Amino acid sequence: MKNVVGIIVTSVFLLLPALLFAVEAKPTMAPLCAGCHQPETGVLMGTLDNISYKADTLQLDLVSHKEIIRFDEKTRVKNVASLEELKIYKNRAFTVNFVMRKGEKLATAITRFDVLKALKPEEKIDKAGLKKLMAEKKNLVIVDARPVPRYDEGHIPGAIVMPAAAFDKQVDKLPKDKSTPLVFYCVGGCSSPLSGVKAKSLGYTDVKVYVGGMPDWVKSEYTTVTPSYLKNGLAQGLPLVLVDTRARTVAEQGHITGALSLDLENTRLSFPRQKNAPIILYGDRSPEAAATVIAWGYTGVKLLPMTYAQWQAAGNPVATGALGTAIVYVPKAKPGTVSPEEFTKLGKTISSDTDVIDVRYGDEYAAGHVPGAKNFPLEDMAEHAAEITKGRKLVLYCDTGMRAEMAYNILKDKGYTTVRFLDGTLTFEKDGSFGVTTD
Repeated sequence: MKNVVGIIVTSVFLLLPALLFAVEAKPTMAPLCAGCHQPETGVLMGTLDNISYKADTLQLDLVSHKEIIRFDEKTRVKNVASLEELKIYKNRAFTVNFVMRKGEKLATAITRFDVLKALKPEEKIDKAGLKKLMAEKKNLVIVDARPVPRYDEGHIPGAIVMPAAAFDKQVDKLPKDKSTPLVFYCVGGCSSPLSGVKAKSLGYTDVKVYVGGMPDWVKSEYTTVTPSYLKNGLAQGLPLVLVDTRARTVAEQGHITGALSLDLENTRLSFPRQKNAPIILYGDRSPEAAATVIAWGYTGVKLLPMTYAQWQAAGNPVATGALGTAIVYVPKAKPGTVSPEEFTKLGKTISSDTDVIDVRYGDEYAAGHVPGAKNFPLEDMAEHAAEITKGRKLVLYCDTGMRAEMAYNILKDKGYTTVRFLDGTLTFEKDGSFGVTTD
């Protein structure tokens, strides 16, 4: 019996490193990429989340986590003109080939997915073309290829949702008549072209892709939210501006809980500074109100596709009496961020259990920094992370928040659990004082 136990213990001990590696292994590609590609050693696939040319570093979003990759003058690019052009394609899909060097991933090649090459010129459509089809073809089916949560929070009016990653499981959503005109869109990335190609392979003969996608649409058009998104948002206290466009006397007899009654002619200056703030309108005058707010430059303008009576009949939260007339909008902070107020206090007095870390270059640090802050430039973070004490509270900053977020992800990946970063613009004055602004 002792021999058997010994064999079992020895076997488990030998297998333990492999088991631990399997548990700790992270995906090397975003879920959508996994639908068409196989994992490869030294290859990452995801969307470009951020890029810092000061630190020669980019951040790739793989949905499950974010990867930090360095690049240099030897890094090759494909489907973009140069490394400098990469910044144009934030939130677009990329493949990054890399090698490990001094504990960091160094990109040898960065390739932008260009699935649009698989489409003929006549299969690509712009906003004007889409609006023309929407007006002329009553049987047009517009398909949102983004994930369901993104669809819920705002989609092109009348669109159905078929996430590209689940296309094969949802083909029954497509019309049976293969001659029905279809238009696919996403965020201007590879999801809609991939879905369009798959639809053509199923025999659909009138398939087009709106190449600008949602980022292009919201520049001058409103979107539609699902009632469940609004209901859940109100319950969870999500930051949004909800406006009842009906006459105030009518709205006071019954309105959606939390709705405001605004005179748009006189409230422009009270709207949020953030032009992408979610502004949800409902009521008989909502299309006209949406046009007004969009003209002010807002890109998060949405309509609720139901009347107040329908909202109430569905058992959703309602209220009576006076509506609010002042907008109070506080955007939701990114995970891991420190508030500007708390950071400003740290700039005056750093508590004994906290380290404030400047991740800019040494010359930037020398020109002005938060009193008491330590300097660990982003480009050296992975190599010198061991010099940063674990267990202490860490607050990272740079000049825009971009490098600080990348450093935050590096340290989180290395097991630092009490780390945060400033997501904002930091400016220093000659007298040593500093100011913080956020978008």
